[in-house]
Amino acid sequence: MTVPNGSFAEQYAHTLADHAPDDWETLAAHLDKVASSASTFAEAFGAQLWGEVLGRCHDLGKLSDDFQLYLRNAGAASVDAGVENEDTSGKRVDHSTFGARFVAKALGNVPGQLLAFCIAGHHTGLPDETSADEATQRSTLRYKLDPAKYCISAVPTPNVVLPALTSPLQPSAAGKAEYPFQFAFFTRMLFSCLIDADRTRTEEFCDPEEALVRRCLGSGSGRPTLAALKDRLDASLQKMQKDAKPTEVNRQRSIMLERCREAANLPPGFFSLNVPTGGGKTLSSLAFALDHAIKHELRRVVVAIPFTSIIEQTADVYRKELGPLAEAALVEHHTNIQTEKDTRSNQLGAENWDAPLIVTTNVQLFESLFAYRTTPCRKLHNLARSVIVLDEAQTIPVELLKPALAALRELVLNYGSSIVLCTATQPALERRDDFELGLEKVRPIIPDTMPLFHTLKRVEVRTLGSLPDGELALRLAKEKAALCIVNTRKHASRLYDQVAVMSEIGDCIHLSTWMCGAHRRTVLKMIRERLNAQQPCRVVSTQLVEAGVDLDFPVVYRAEAGFDSIAQAAGRCNREGLQALGLTYVFEGEEQPPPGLLRAAAQTRKELFSRYPDPLAPEAIEAYFRLFYWSQKDNWDKHKVMEKMTFDSARGRALLQFREVSDAFQMIRDDQLPILVPYNANAVILRDRLMGGKVPFVPQRELQPYLVSVRKEAMRQMNERGFVEEHESGVWLLLNRSLYSDNKGLDPASTRLDPAYWGTY
Repeated sequence: MTVPNGSFAEQYAHTLADHAPDDWETLAAHLDKVASSASTFAEAFGAQLWGEVLGRCHDLGKLSDDFQLYLRNAGAASVDAGVENEDTSGKRVDHSTFGARFVAKALGNVPGQLLAFCIAGHHTGLPDETSADEATQRSTLRYKLDPAKYCISAVPTPNVVLPALTSPLQPSAAGKAEYPFQFAFFTRMLFSCLIDADRTRTEEFCDPEEALVRRCLGSGSGRPTLAALKDRLDASLQKMQKDAKPTEVNRQRSIMLERCREAANLPPGFFSLNVPTGGGKTLSSLAFALDHAIKHELRRVVVAIPFTSIIEQTADVYRKELGPLAEAALVEHHTNIQTEKDTRSNQLGAENWDAPLIVTTNVQLFESLFAYRTTPCRKLHNLARSVIVLDEAQTIPVELLKPALAALRELVLNYGSSIVLCTATQPALERRDDFELGLEKVRPIIPDTMPLFHTLKRVEVRTLGSLPDGELALRLAKEKAALCIVNTRKHASRLYDQVAVMSEIGDCIHLSTWMCGAHRRTVLKMIRERLNAQQPCRVVSTQLVEAGVDLDFPVVYRAEAGFDSIAQAAGRCNREGLQALGLTYVFEGEEQPPPGLLRAAAQTRKELFSRYPDPLAPEAIEAYFRLFYWSQKDNWDKHKVMEKMTFDSARGRALLQFREVSDAFQMIRDDQLPILVPYNANAVILRDRLMGGKVPFVPQRELQPYLVSVRKEAMRQMNERGFVEEHESGVWLLLNRSLYSDNKGLDPASTRLDPAYWGTY
């Protein structure tokens, strides 16, 4: 590649406030640095030359006289704040489009187009290729690449000659039909390399102290190695096995751990780990991941968990077993993280996932893989050559299965990653004759799990039929310790009121997402303490306690649901095997499950019940997945995500609608607004700081433990009554403390507003 040889020496990329131009960063230096980093990042998936070209060309537009005049006049600390810049007259100075046009013309066809997407969007996010809507047309790549339509500042011809680029991608089994998806995925990964390189290198110049902290914490520097984590985990597991009682359950756990270690030697690809609740899946899967990564020189382990209610629990298990290494090695990336755990090390690691062990949510992982914005895309290149553990893999929404599985295939095929599909039931995502979309060549870590399921069977499921709330409340009140899981927040609130009347103070506990995260953590701790002390403990909850929350009740009641939900509920029953057999009762409540997936899953259970009275039996789970999951071909891409990535043969261009794809791929679709509730003294202080206008905003990580999601229409009604106030940051503030109950959290009934607008989940 022919590069600028001093021709950019008097052109600048960044200034420093109150410093003379001699201290500013030249454009040549910035392009060299970003090219070097982007090339290194892209090397993980064989695209180092692509990364270098991006780095060399992304800021060529800064050669314009307008931009250089802006820098000299502004003398700003940084002009890379994530938006295009303005000169002193307020006129927008677009420095991204020139580089996009340069690579598009120099490389032509698809290579030039893919790099143009990245450069055009390196501040504002990946654009769509085109748009039929005049309102959004100006933001599209096609429009920006057309000088007759979109004018930018004149730029002298740079002394850069670009090399021919060849694609490192292997075609998928779907052949040409999936080329557009592969191009879009590749573009997003390249975009990630550019964003991380540009931000990291800009930080080095504009904020050297922060950059030093980042370097000291980066992989291969201050963070522990995977080998160190493996040694520490092995020592912890060895001690656990030595101290464990010689029971059949513990024997099976030891066998499973040994199988995980043996399977780690297999070549990278897809793996499945199907272990019933209580089998030790959390630590065994981590042992496999660390061993496998070290054996095959993979770079990190990413654990994705479907529910925020258990992500902190999993991270805490890792912290306990990894000891002091966890502080620097483990990064939690989710919205519900506790403030004391969101250290500077954690915050920096969450920006780009440059750490050996990441614990995140399915939503964060998958929505980032289909994102267009700079911040969620920044970390994606660090997924290449990683071990990705998907806990409760069957929870991927049916309507997003096709794009989600395509992304997993691509990570394995072209980015050298291994994917571990963990479930507490039977495999749900593997290809079979009646599930053509499923993943191919998935190798089971434990080939025969039937003995394990039989050995670890600790629960019997019984069906009660129709059970009115009054009768259900009476049954719960008679139990010393019982968990009842219902399908809606409204039902949980109503049932709790009835059980509480029949119980002593403190003996009945409510749990739902009407309670903020900090409140739920406190309640879960209290539940565990009461159970351990064998005190009366009757809990009425929504399904947030399912899928891994480490509660152990002798009796569980579950409102009608799918077999998978029933199996998860049963996992909270006799979890530690303290009884010969725990009991889980399935009942039909006074109200049906809400419309949509929950109701469809419950209906599927009814269809199968006559043939499979035991919903925990592996054959029952398989039949359930076949009917509810595998046969839903028309719904696998309900929001037409894949259709927004096609190829225009006539133009020789990929029609990649990055923003439309991002809007379509949403794992949580209920349109809600965050409300800051005055749960405790700290929450009140935060609210009052925002209300008083003392600060323009408070970091989201500080607010998140005290936020509750509320539907827009409910918020509108509360605003009309003066119950809430909107802050400029977009967070709503609850002004009336009486609307937030110590027992139930935000209480729609106390607002006396139309309950139809409050939603159900």
